[in-house]
Amino acid sequence: MKTSHCTLSSVATLLSISLMVGCGDKTAEQPAQQSGTSSTSESDHGHPHEGEGSHGHGAGPHDGTLADWGGGRYHVEFTVDHDRKEATVYVLGSDEKTPEPVTAEKLLLTITQPQLQTDLLPVPLDGESDGKSSRFVGTHDGLATVMEYEGIISAEVDGTPYAGNFKEEAHGHSHGEDDALVWEGEPEEHADFVIKLGHHGKHLHAGEEVEPAVSITRDGKAVSDAKVFNALFSEDGKTELAKEVATVYEPTTNEEPAHYAQGGLAIPKGVTKVVLRFRIVPSGADAVTFDVPITVE
Repeated sequence: MKTSHCTLSSVATLLSISLMVGCGDKTAEQPAQQSGTSSTSESDHGHPHEGEGSHGHGAGPHDGTLADWGGGRYHVEFTVDHDRKEATVYVLGSDEKTPEPVTAEKLLLTITQPQLQTDLLPVPLDGESDGKSSRFVGTHDGLATVMEYEGIISAEVDGTPYAGNFKEEAHGHSHGEDDALVWEGEPEEHADFVIKLGHHGKHLHAGEEVEPAVSITRDGKAVSDAKVFNALFSEDGKTELAKEVATVYEPTTNEEPAHYAQGGLAIPKGVTKVVLRFRIVPSGADAVTFDVPITVE
């Protein structure tokens, strides 16, 4: 997906200006914007919107990325659930832990890398009433697979505009020596994309889990905005052994190239050969399905 580039600071400045318009004499109350510095995501204790695709290990009480609102008056915590394509932001007090219900019609989530924007609506926690909420939730297709986000969380709270920058970094999904990437067969071509199909692990065992892997490039560059799903079928490709699950995009690291993974599938006991079925939906191109036979020990 090609997008125009702009710096986070310039976006934050424009956003602050737009928030001040129409605020009258309240513009003097505009809080300073500060950047969150921790890594992210969700282990949302008791949150009813959780999903298997969430990730993170950040500094917030929900394992999310923290951003400052108003020089410490409030903090906001960003979490993401990839399976539900859902972002949740919690408003916290100055201690960065205690829920702080506020009166706000919505929060605006602006992601600068990759570019997307969506409103988050109030979903009050138990006991929160009188039109106040410390939790805001919204969805966007762009939240499905990307592992790194950088942007701004903004809102008007009790008539005062607030905005805070945050940066969420990939969680560094690592693999041991026997869990290295293995590509099966020659790369496939689809539209303008080159697709490698395989799995993690040199030795796959019946009764254990296989983690399929997909690399998608275009013009030699990794593609991060595709949707990739995988399932497990019998040797003849007719019987589904493990239901289709979504994968997560993992950026390039010192150990591995960029690829889609983390959609683990349980291999039944007693089998010696199975088929990995990959369903790939590239941005701007038709969906395509590939079957890859693999041998199981």
